[in-house]
Amino acid sequence: MIEPRVLILCPLAREWRMLTEALRRWGAAEPVDGLRLVAAYFPAWHALIAQGGHGKTQFAVQAQYLIGRFPGAGRVICAGAAGSLVPGLSVGDVVVGTETVEHDFRLLFATRPLPRFAGDPAMIVELRRAASAISGCQIAFDVIASGDEDVVTGERAGAIRAQTGAVCVAWEGSGAARAARFNQIGSLEIRAVTDAADEEAPQKFDANLPVAIGNLALLLRGWLSQS
Repeated sequence: MIEPRVLILCPLAREWRMLTEALRRWGAAEPVDGLRLVAAYFPAWHALIAQGGHGKTQFAVQAQYLIGRFPGAGRVICAGAAGSLVPGLSVGDVVVGTETVEHDFRLLFATRPLPRFAGDPAMIVELRRAASAISGCQIAFDVIASGDEDVVTGERAGAIRAQTGAVCVAWEGSGAARAARFNQIGSLEIRAVTDAADEEAPQKFDANLPVAIGNLALLLRGWLSQS
């Protein structure tokens, strides 16, 4: 019987595969049959880790699908890679999103603040506790920018930083947050830094993804073990 309490979705197949393989070092995983997307279940942690899809809309659709299939799950996490928007974050550092801001939500008929989605407070407290036991990388708790855009210039990265106050940028977080909010369950975005969201980002992403996802796995393992 698969009864997940937490759904962890990774946007890309590579991110999902790396994270699942890393977590298998500490806990046994079971294949999940009968789903429309790739997933693995860790019974000791009551956690289902699945591929969420690329882009905010696809991620929201697949998050909603899993929430519907597993109504006992009360928490959704978007977990993957990100580009840093500040000098203080280096490759391999992990950001727990106190808030996810949708930077590409552009209104031209009216003026309103950008959509912002607060991270689940209880999960943040638990992750702070888990982070205190991790060394070798920085675990930051701060704002994450979300938008369907590859940020590959310093100029654009600076603009998003000024627009949102975020410390890193990725794609899918607001999709997960919207699905969770619609279902009235907790959500959180957690991202590991692979690049500086600049001209070298495409190459750095590929080269640094294993290190970034490895550190992300360390944090999730600590959190899942305690909760």
